[in-house]
Amino acid sequence: MSFRTFRRFAAFVLIVTGLFATPAKAETPHSVDALVEQLSAIDTFAADFVQERRDAEGSLRRESSGHFVLDRPGRFYWRYEKPYVQELIASDDVLWVYEPDLRQATRSPLEATQGAPIAILMGERPVDQVFRIRALESDGPLAWFALRPRGETGDFREVLLGVDDRGVVEMRFIDQLDQTTRVAFDAREYNQPVDESRFRFDAPEGVDVVEATQPPGVR
Repeated sequence: MSFRTFRRFAAFVLIVTGLFATPAKAETPHSVDALVEQLSAIDTFAADFVQERRDAEGSLRRESSGHFVLDRPGRFYWRYEKPYVQELIASDDVLWVYEPDLRQATRSPLEATQGAPIAILMGERPVDQVFRIRALESDGPLAWFALRPRGETGDFREVLLGVDDRGVVEMRFIDQLDQTTRVAFDAREYNQPVDESRFRFDAPEGVDVVEATQPPGVR
């Protein structure tokens, strides 16, 4: 996944996982109106994730896993643990990409990208103002919704959300080449205290620090 794609993906995760969090006793939404009504910004969200990318024929091309912590608005800690360790830390409009095996850290501005929904993260626009949302037929434990950007499509032409009464359980990003990136969340925690040090980065001794206008690719 290129960083350009990752930034749009990560921004979407930040926005949707926050906005789609619902009160503990809420029911799983099965209509767009019910979903929008249940949109509720939260303070923090942490989870483990498994991410896989498949090509248009359905062949698995890459699989990764890790953990992330969100602190809205505007801060996240995203750690890939497999197949490579890589950390992304966003705070105060700055993004750090730390690659321990390369002993390199790249510092770059975290700014809105045309066609990306990151502006919602920094603002208050409801998700249904940015995406056209429609409910899909669901016969399992999750309710499914399809989201298409109202404006420029960017890298993803459609995002599928599988939600329960607590929030997003699974996300599927379908790009312009019909490749699908699937992200499944586990061990979800909402509105729990977070370690503030997660959002600060001090380069360890011996690590090269690179100042860049664009971050390196996410491996």
